[in-house]
Amino acid sequence: MIINCVVVTYNRLALLKECLDALDKQTYPIHKIVIVDNCSTDGTGAFLESLANQSRYMIIRTTENIGGSGGFSLGLKTAVLDGCDYAWLMDDDTIPQPTALEELVKAVSLDKTPGFICSRVNWTDGTPHVMNKASVIHENGNPVKVTKGNVSAFRCNLCSFVSVLINSEAVYQLGLPVKEFFIWCDDIEYTLRIARAGYPCFYVETSVVYHKTVSNYAPSIDKAPATMAWRFYYQARNRCYMKRQQIKVKLFFVLSVLNMYRVYKHRIGKRKDNHSEEFLKAVKKGCIDGLHFAPSIEYLNKPK
Repeated sequence: MIINCVVVTYNRLALLKECLDALDKQTYPIHKIVIVDNCSTDGTGAFLESLANQSRYMIIRTTENIGGSGGFSLGLKTAVLDGCDYAWLMDDDTIPQPTALEELVKAVSLDKTPGFICSRVNWTDGTPHVMNKASVIHENGNPVKVTKGNVSAFRCNLCSFVSVLINSEAVYQLGLPVKEFFIWCDDIEYTLRIARAGYPCFYVETSVVYHKTVSNYAPSIDKAPATMAWRFYYQARNRCYMKRQQIKVKLFFVLSVLNMYRVYKHRIGKRKDNHSEEFLKAVKKGCIDGLHFAPSIEYLNKPK
């Protein structure tokens, strides 16, 4: 089975080196490592140039910052067109344990055509990272576990792009992640798209990676630092896109967006600083722009 890895990086050279070192130590062989550098300015470009003569690396340096969404879309496109069976996606601050990929590959055997298979994502202290928990499917209050031989995993229907193995066949059928999202929600939208298309998807607890964020956080608008206010524009706008995919009646869609803004406003009101107006301005613009935000999905032509 041919596995290509996709790493998206931006101005985190030390973490990128740590990530690549961890990829070198994987017990399951990686065919190619696609590195998408989002126009970094911290010396990442020079470092990647030093790797350019190594055939295992496919290095893409963008001419502008196209965001995590653009980076993953471009990286996945490159990895799949190179001829892999599955593409393994992660951020540059993801540090996979040596058997992380091997455990994901084992779970491929659980079904004829798994859509995606994701890892357990821990923070640096070993606790689950709250931003990267897979959505495990439950029946009668219990998680749905699938076992074949000595391989087990839980059924799930969405996950983050922090260590997820994506079936190239699903990419050819369903297209690429929405690059225009820029940041946030691209992983939720894409993994949901795969699951809703009928592909069985799995969460593997024995595949462990560490997500080395500064803190173990989720993007909560009532607690996020003021420096993150601009990001909530993209969250609100991109959530509108996702709502439009599910709500086909225009009036109901607009009412849903208005309700989403109401909830945002309520949560912003819980902030304990004087930055509420910045967050409110961001989500208001995101909701307004989201009413007309309708990017097209890019599809790939499968080589004959």
